[in-house]
Amino acid sequence: MFPAANSSLRLGSAQALLALAAIAEAPLRFGNGVRVLQDGALAFPAMLAAIRGARSSVCFENFILANDTTGAEFARALERAQARGAYVRVLYDPVGTLLVEGGSVARQLRHGRIEARPFRPLSTLAPWSWIRLRHRDHRKLLVCDGRNAVVGGICIADHWAPAERGGGGWRDTALLVRGPVVADLQFAFERMWRRARYFSPAEAVSGPPPQPKGDAAAVVVGDRPGAGRVAAIYVWLADHAEESIELTDAYFVAPAPVTDALIRAARRGVRVRLLLPGRNNHPVIGLAARRIYAPLLEAGAEIHEWDGVMLHAKTAVVDGVITLVGSSNLDPLSLRRNYELNVLVGDPATGSRMREIFASDLRGATRVDPVDWRRRPFRARAAEALATFAASLL
Repeated sequence: MFPAANSSLRLGSAQALLALAAIAEAPLRFGNGVRVLQDGALAFPAMLAAIRGARSSVCFENFILANDTTGAEFARALERAQARGAYVRVLYDPVGTLLVEGGSVARQLRHGRIEARPFRPLSTLAPWSWIRLRHRDHRKLLVCDGRNAVVGGICIADHWAPAERGGGGWRDTALLVRGPVVADLQFAFERMWRRARYFSPAEAVSGPPPQPKGDAAAVVVGDRPGAGRVAAIYVWLADHAEESIELTDAYFVAPAPVTDALIRAARRGVRVRLLLPGRNNHPVIGLAARRIYAPLLEAGAEIHEWDGVMLHAKTAVVDGVITLVGSSNLDPLSLRRNYELNVLVGDPATGSRMREIFASDLRGATRVDPVDWRRRPFRARAAEALATFAASLL
C-alpha cells in the first residue's frame, strides 16, 4: 500500500522510491550508474560502442529497425559481434517498421545468421493475427553482456541520426545504465522474447549479476496492455511533487487522471512545464493534444511548443530528483495498448542533467500564451475536437 497523495513523503527518499517500485511491480535497485544520452548524436555512438565491446551476448529490441544508413550501420556491428562469438538476438516490431521507407533491416541480419525475429507478425494468411494489431512492441532496449543497457525513445532509423550526417535530427532522449538494474532490463527482454513465442536458452546470458556502478537508485517500469503502470506513476508523481514537474512528450493525449493530477499540482503551486512538439509527425495526434491545453493553462501550467524538427522524447523530471525516461508516450496507444519500457531514476545528479537539457530545449521552443490561446479561431477548435474523437478510437 503506497502513501496517499499530498502526504509529507519527499521524492527521492527510500520510502518514495519503494512506493514507486510498488506501482511498477518491480524491484528497487541501488548502486547504478546513469548517463543521459541526448539525441541520436550521443545515443547511437554509445549503443554501437556497447555492441562492439560485447563478448558474450547482445539483446536488441526496438519498435523500428529501418533498412537505411543507420540500420545498416547497426546491422554491421551486430554481425561482427556474432562473428566474435557473442549470442545476438534482435526483436523488432513489423508494424513499427512500416512507418519508415525501405522496410526492415532484419532480412540482412537473418542472412548473417542472427536471430532477428518479428514481434507478433501480421499475415493475410492468418486473419486472427490482425486481432493483435494494436498490441505492439513499442519498446527500445539494448543490453550487452548483461552489464550495459540503453533504454529510451530512440528508434533505429535515419530520422534520429544527426542532421550533419544526413539524418533527420529528431530530438529524443535515452539512458545508458550500468549496475544492478541491468539484470532487470535483461529479464524484461527475456520475458518479451518468450511473449513473442521464441525460445530462450538457459545459457543465453551467463555470468555474475551486475555489480554497483554508481549512486543512482533505479526501477524498471514496464507496461503492457491493460496494466496502466505508467499512467499510475505519472499521477503519483504529480500528486507528490512539491516544486517542479518538467515533462517532455511527443504525443500528449493524456487520459483524464494524468491531466487532472497535473492540474492539481499546478493549482497548489508546483511549477508545471510541458514541452511538446510544435509540428507533429502525426498531425491528428498533435491536434488532439492541443485540446488539452486549455485546462492546463487555466491552472497555471506552462506549455512550450518545440520549434525544431520532430520532438520525440518521452521524459519527466520531478523536483529535480526523480527522472523517468523510456518509450511510453502519454497517449492511448502507449498507456493502454502497447508494450512499453521505461527506467525511473532516483538521483539528483541525473535530475540535474535532465533539467539542464530541459532548460536548453525551452530556448528552442515557443511558450503558448494563455490569452492568445483562448482567442484561437473556431476552425482550430473544431479541428482539435475532431482529432480528439479520432484519437479516442486508438
